[in-house]
Amino acid sequence: MTTEGVAAIDRSVVIDAIRSSWCAATIAEGDWDAGNPARGQCEPSSFVAWRYLGGDLVLGRVLVGGEQVEHHYWNRINGQDLDLTQEQFGPEYIVEELRAVPNGFLTENMASMKPEMLHRIDLMSAKVGAILGHAPPRP
Repeated sequence: MTTEGVAAIDRSVVIDAIRSSWCAATIAEGDWDAGNPARGQCEPSSFVAWRYLGGDLVLGRVLVGGEQVEHHYWNRINGQDLDLTQEQFGPEYIVEELRAVPNGFLTENMASMKPEMLHRIDLMSAKVGAILGHAPPRP
């Protein structure tokens, strides 16, 4: 599956499925906040989006007052950024890109990721697959 072949409706359906799968079990750290459901969901959301839509993953750092407070992931598909969880950040947060992680690197190195991150990615991927009625084209 190439990202060129993904129709706009398919992308929006995948995005909706990812967002509807956010829950306490897929959050990176901290407590689930129904008022800010995107909070802590960038890792599994961006990896699941990559599994379905392709492209590259982008790693960034999040700054508040010039100090790094966390990392952030989003997608770059056909040269366009897709940040499914950007609304988690208020105006005091600045997100800076560190590097793009190419598709091939991700495919080769998924198994070496932290087990808790892989668990959250797999959990969200299963939830999205159930919503869409099919598994992602990438492992």
